[in-house]
Amino acid sequence: MNNTNQQPPNDNNKPDQEQAGPPPRRTGLLSNYAQQSAKQPTMQPGSTPQPAASEKSEQPRKTGLLSGYAQQNATPPPVTNHGGASPINPAPGKSSFQSPAPVPPMVPPVSQGAPRNGGLLSGHRPANSFVSNTMQTVRSWSGKLAAVAGYKPEPPAPEMERYHSSMPMAGSFGAAQGAQPQYKSTRKPWKRSRTTRIIRQMRNRRERWSKNGPATKIWSGIAIALFLLLVVTSFSSTAYGYTYYQNQLPQLQRLAASQISQTTRIYDRNGVLIYDVSDDTGRRTPVSYQDIPQALQDAQVAAEDGSFWTNPVGINPQAIVRSALTHYGGGSTITQQVVKNLSHNEDASIQRKIPEAAMAIGLTQEYPKWKVLEMYFNVAPYGSLNLGVESAIQDYFGLQPQCDQNFKCVPAVAQLDLDTKTNKHDPLLGLARASLLAGIPQQPVAFDVSQGAKQQKAAFARQDYVLNQMLGMTEPGIGKITPAIVSKVEDITTHMTFNRYQPTRKAQHFAKWISGQVEAALGNGDTNAGTGAFLTGGFNIRTTLDINLENYAEAEVTRHITQPEIQQFQGHRYLTLNKDDNLHNAAVVVMNSKTGEVLAMDGAVDYNDPSLQVAGNYNMATEPRQPGSTFKPFVYATAFQMGLNPGTVLPDFPTYFPNGLGAGAGIPLTPDELNNPRPNQAYRPSDYGGGFNNLPTTIRMATANSFNVPAVKALQIVGLDNITNTVARLGLLDDVKTDAAKLDPPCATNVIATSPINCYGMSLVLGTAEVPLVNMVNAYQSFANQGQKVPAQGVLDIWDNYGHNLYHFDPAAVKGQQVFSPQVSYMMTSVLMDEVDRAREFLDDHDLSFTDRYPVCASDYLARTCPYQVAAKTGTTDSFKDNWTIGYTPNVVVGVWAGNTNQEPMKKGVVGITGAAPIWHSVMEYASNGWCGQDRDGVPCPEVDRAKLNLGATAQFPVPDGISLSCGLNSYNGLQGSGAPCDWVINGQTPLQSGMPPDPAKDPAKQG
Repeated sequence: MNNTNQQPPNDNNKPDQEQAGPPPRRTGLLSNYAQQSAKQPTMQPGSTPQPAASEKSEQPRKTGLLSGYAQQNATPPPVTNHGGASPINPAPGKSSFQSPAPVPPMVPPVSQGAPRNGGLLSGHRPANSFVSNTMQTVRSWSGKLAAVAGYKPEPPAPEMERYHSSMPMAGSFGAAQGAQPQYKSTRKPWKRSRTTRIIRQMRNRRERWSKNGPATKIWSGIAIALFLLLVVTSFSSTAYGYTYYQNQLPQLQRLAASQISQTTRIYDRNGVLIYDVSDDTGRRTPVSYQDIPQALQDAQVAAEDGSFWTNPVGINPQAIVRSALTHYGGGSTITQQVVKNLSHNEDASIQRKIPEAAMAIGLTQEYPKWKVLEMYFNVAPYGSLNLGVESAIQDYFGLQPQCDQNFKCVPAVAQLDLDTKTNKHDPLLGLARASLLAGIPQQPVAFDVSQGAKQQKAAFARQDYVLNQMLGMTEPGIGKITPAIVSKVEDITTHMTFNRYQPTRKAQHFAKWISGQVEAALGNGDTNAGTGAFLTGGFNIRTTLDINLENYAEAEVTRHITQPEIQQFQGHRYLTLNKDDNLHNAAVVVMNSKTGEVLAMDGAVDYNDPSLQVAGNYNMATEPRQPGSTFKPFVYATAFQMGLNPGTVLPDFPTYFPNGLGAGAGIPLTPDELNNPRPNQAYRPSDYGGGFNNLPTTIRMATANSFNVPAVKALQIVGLDNITNTVARLGLLDDVKTDAAKLDPPCATNVIATSPINCYGMSLVLGTAEVPLVNMVNAYQSFANQGQKVPAQGVLDIWDNYGHNLYHFDPAAVKGQQVFSPQVSYMMTSVLMDEVDRAREFLDDHDLSFTDRYPVCASDYLARTCPYQVAAKTGTTDSFKDNWTIGYTPNVVVGVWAGNTNQEPMKKGVVGITGAAPIWHSVMEYASNGWCGQDRDGVPCPEVDRAKLNLGATAQFPVPDGISLSCGLNSYNGLQGSGAPCDWVINGQTPLQSGMPPDPAKDPAKQG
């Protein structure tokens, strides 16, 4: 075999440099292997491990942990802080560990610089044949058996040892007798012929045989027969073994090509872990050999396989037979355990042991010992669903990897000796942790120290065994392990506290939103495949979320919903929304207005609230609900695009709209028909409360006070097809939820052929189509971004566990779609930030502005002098099931939905300004300017770094070219007059006074 007499790789005893091998595998369980160079800089003892140097981003790997093996030679990378460690050598009289008996000389092992191409026995081989190699292995095992039996096999006698010449040798006695002259013949010296020698040997054997008694002859015959049987059996077994070995090759190759599951983690934009997830098999984060401390290596080998470094085949035949006969565990070497843990076969029968042994031999042939040990530390079970040593160290000891912004990490295992209380390295602490961990894989459940006193007691006893196996070893920073050292280490262990695994669960609605997006991308249409890849892929996802802003938004939702406060719009009453107004839930989305980055997302007042009104595990930020009047700006902006302006006058009278019906359609007359018009009747909307203004009103005034009839009139003027086009460009068309049961029969039966949004008819402008909050916020983002919409973005980077960047979002390279012109966007914005016109409906409730910070914003007509401008719109459905407020500054967009998850109506009278608006106001002030009332509200206000959020410093909306104020607009017909009021109009579209275009020839300014 090829790994004869390999020694543990450390600074004192490293394997010889191995020869280059054939090309490497491109798949396998060691896909990170190719990234480890044999020329890595050697770390000095006691040095702090540093992340690998930055490298150019690569394409994501499609391989497992064994690919790229031959990228480096078999010399192991230097081990962090492994200065003076020694191989596992027992101290005389102290340890129960026994050195393996010396084996007969063997053919020098083949280099393990790289896996061989082809079969496990193909590629470069020793000069001897396969049978010869097999016999070498047999002799190796025979030597061990002889040692166990208590004697050593005697080497064969040298050839010709018993042959003596009958003539005295020259000079033996002639000189003593007077030195007779010697005859020197010129002929060649005579030699006995080979035939003569053979005949004499046969004659001597016959003579000895004839002198033996009958018993001796019988036993000799039996011995000869047994020898012949052994030879025949050996050859037949060798042939069978070779065939079986080759039959196991495909399974080993499949094993090597398989992916081990790894934990996926989600971080906020600043690297704060907010969510970790894995499949139901357990948690795992792979580590490299050079990061594993020498103390942990020595402890693990001492605990599980004392002959690991010297065993040339990777199996223990005697232990396998004993295990098979007794049906009791044990007998598996470290190499066999690697195979077992990769194949997930826990059967203790001989049917598993045989193929496992064959694959262990193959693994030993293909890879050096240090690589096999690295595999073990990445796949062995360490209790509490920890697969691999890294996750166990993170859970039990609270150590965490130290990563840079590119997720080049120093793993927790490299900090095994770190005392987190003093922030100093303690070798004895490291040995205590290492020896405790090394004992766990034997019985991961029984030795799980996080489960209680019983398991800790068993684990401590197992640790004592491990430490006694290590007696006499030399460890860095400690020296030789003595009984006194063992006592100190065990005392350290008894004072430890062990953490039980607690999954990281922050911003759970946002994290699940991100999970769904990544799974969809990974699955490429296959949901199950995407989910599986996400749970096991070991991705490190850096998101757009800012955890400080998220925490503040969540706290404000809870405060406004569950704590009493003054409701200005409801007569300045002091009440609680969930108790007094039957409003139990709310959701918030915060978005960067220029890049679409989602900075915060809270989908419920309490994620763990199981009540029907809350159902906290539902993300109401992504659930479709009726947006109410927050849908109106899309219709008005489309009208501005087609020539109307904020000063255009529309009627607010009782009006009947055909709603797509032909001439002669009926009209609703009774109260019941007005509230529930039949499909064949005309549509007659009313304002909030069922009444009408009964006056012509400008679009500015109608929007500020949320009048319904003018909005429906605007939709009639623009046309439903044009609104559908606008909604499609805003990205809302595919997200509109259509409830066929609520639609008229023709539309309900022809939804595929008809755009779903058309099914709502004229009521669409009042927000009857259900849309998710996050999509509505993304649509409003276009107003804040001068008419340009960019998709909502939740992911900044995706890295694998080996530091490869798989995906990167560059905010500077964002390209949006121009939905509205900059002029139209500013006209709509000027309407939505008009506090003066809002006063008619909302009185002195200024939650839609920054009036509490700058009082001038409450009375500034057209908001031309307000230092911090903000635009906002509320919405409430007729049934009081949904309550909205969405608004934006030049830098950030905030949207809030309030209501009950089960669509239970709120108390009548709860509208957007009372339910959603207070939450929106608190979050908007904090997100845009960092303002908050910590002392007043009792909500912590952590600092928000606006630069890291890519938020600009602009506080006012820029007025684009091509637009100007037109004054003297008639408030009854919208035509040009004199004096006030004024409004924004696109250049060249100023309303006329007489209805006729002016005659340039009669312009006094052009006459002499």
